[in-house]
Amino acid sequence: MIQNETQVNVETGRRRASVSDSFSNGEAGRRWHKSAPAKVRRAYHSGEDSQGWASWRSHVVGRREPKPLAKLVAGKDNPLTWSLPSESFSIDLAERLEAIDRLARSPRPDARVDEEIARWLCAAEPLTVGRALEALAWAHALPGLPRCAGQSAWWALFEHLVATARKAGQEVCGSDPLLHQLLAGELPLTLAYLLPEISSCRKLAGAARATLSTGLEQLLDGEGLPHGSHLAIFRPLTACWTRCRAMGGRIGKGCWSRVAEDQYRWVVRASLRLMRHDGSQVFSDGHARPWCRPLFDTMLELGGDRDDRDIAALVLPGAKKHGKQIPLLSLPDSATHSEWSAVSVLRPGWPRKEPRLVAAYPGRTVEVELGCGSDVLWSGPWGLEVRSNGESLEVQSNWEEICWYTDDEVDYLELEASLGEEVRVQRHLLLGREDRFLFLADAILGKGRTRLEYHGTLPLAGAVRLQSAGDTREVMLIGKKPRALVLPLALPEWRCDARPGAVSATSRGLELSQSDEGSAMFAPLFFDLDARRFQRPFTWRQLTVAENLSAQPRDAAVGYRAMIGKDQWLIYRTLRPRGNRTVLGHNLVSQMLVARFDTDGQVDPLLEIE
Repeated sequence: MIQNETQVNVETGRRRASVSDSFSNGEAGRRWHKSAPAKVRRAYHSGEDSQGWASWRSHVVGRREPKPLAKLVAGKDNPLTWSLPSESFSIDLAERLEAIDRLARSPRPDARVDEEIARWLCAAEPLTVGRALEALAWAHALPGLPRCAGQSAWWALFEHLVATARKAGQEVCGSDPLLHQLLAGELPLTLAYLLPEISSCRKLAGAARATLSTGLEQLLDGEGLPHGSHLAIFRPLTACWTRCRAMGGRIGKGCWSRVAEDQYRWVVRASLRLMRHDGSQVFSDGHARPWCRPLFDTMLELGGDRDDRDIAALVLPGAKKHGKQIPLLSLPDSATHSEWSAVSVLRPGWPRKEPRLVAAYPGRTVEVELGCGSDVLWSGPWGLEVRSNGESLEVQSNWEEICWYTDDEVDYLELEASLGEEVRVQRHLLLGREDRFLFLADAILGKGRTRLEYHGTLPLAGAVRLQSAGDTREVMLIGKKPRALVLPLALPEWRCDARPGAVSATSRGLELSQSDEGSAMFAPLFFDLDARRFQRPFTWRQLTVAENLSAQPRDAAVGYRAMIGKDQWLIYRTLRPRGNRTVLGHNLVSQMLVARFDTDGQVDPLLEIE
């Protein structure tokens, strides 16, 4: 086997990069696929490297197919810059990706191109997502680089990329599924798509299909939602899969299985569900990052159906005019829940102006995000601190969903976790679809009488401020405009009542604090999200709950009444085994009731859990 070497000078000193030219001598006939030009195969087969390289260069830079990825997708942006995964390095990474793309378009031989290739190959960097995206950028540059790069530098880069793809394909997904999908899925597929004349590239297609199929089937719940622990990388994963789908449509057998194709189509819907008003994804960090219109246009073209396109007209920024003509009642439900993913979306409708609450609870933390109009009111962990007789009680189990319910009136999620052998916490999240309110509450359930102290915290977004009232305990959450009136139902309305408890803004966010004696405690917050009611009179009261004509203590059952203008609601929760109880003259044997009062004063249940 003939050894070809290239020697280059780089800024860090004189380095030598050598690569075995496995396209020389008798092996060449087996290395080139029959689709390669005959003169290329003959030249390399006979050991005429210079002639073979000249023929290969002439062929690869002059061919019309396969088309570059940028011509297969929507928009003019570099597809590799779609939804970069980390704000901390995305700007610098985007510049590096663009620089590699520019090198591939150099019109004539340039020694600096060889130097850049050698510098990248010699860089002792950890294998990160950023490095993987750079590898993809070099892979996409390969067809254009022969115009400006030398033979040895080109083959060195090629063999490095092939070896990287092969090595990644031998490893399991592990703890970094995005890195695995990029290196073991997208990279070999890219090489197979762009360089089908080389047999080793064609052979990579099968492994790429297997990796991508497994990724879509194992990382999603069956209807496009990722596991809650993977929400942060869902959009970068979607970008990876969309690029692969664009190339796979032009490769025999495609880029993945039929099951994976079904999953990709669901990914389109899930991505729209998890979108904020500004186009960014829920739970993404607070830094400004432009949303990627070409990504969604390409997704809709490749995997969207008519419903997806109608939903996109309502959800995507800049699509409001088209959305007015869409029959909303014919669309799929905007709310969804996945027990496998540990993700729930509480959303009364698809239009961007609708409130949207997303909860993710894959472990011992519950992440919540509430968006109202163009504002994100809070996003991050719903903090919980509980003390029993001064002793801190920590969450000791994963959160589990114990109830999910949705209909025309409400979306409701109930979670539970252990705080110890004899103490549980049950978390309630209810969004009134027609009534436009949000109800959040924690129920601390113990067995023995104790002094309970509770602090629950919602991490307010940076642009949101809290405005407190003077004489009463309600607060207003204000973003670009007033967004939510917050009523702490278990606290006295008037501050002159000295019973302990407060709702306030702290360094951690919106915090509700309560304390009481007993075996249980209920800590509720009522958020009015209808701006039309903000100027109307309001009040709230804790109600007496009776059983067998006797008033019940607060650790047995609680009831509340909230009134805003002419709208009134009743909320009841038992904290001990159910009994035949009465609140406001309404007889109950249920565990929980959330109801409105109709115009005749009758109780109209929105949610009743028996």
